[in-house]
Amino acid sequence: MNTLTIHPVDSSQETAIRMFLDALHISYKTSEKEQDETEYLSASAEMKRRLDEAAEQEKSGKGVSITLDEIWK
Repeated sequence: MNTLTIHPVDSSQETAIRMFLDALHISYKTSEKEQDETEYLSASAEMKRRLDEAAEQEKSGKGVSITLDEIWK
């Protein structure tokens, strides 16, 4: 079986999803904890590979520093 992660945008969507799952007798669990961004990005094998590669580049001195002003140009 697969695990599905659902992100309702408001409480009415959350309620509807819970009712739907209950009607189908599908078990679920909720979490109030905000997911760490790195944890979220690492969930994808490709993104984890890219993050690891970027971290390695930074450690080896190949990283590039930019300011916030440069980001928004």
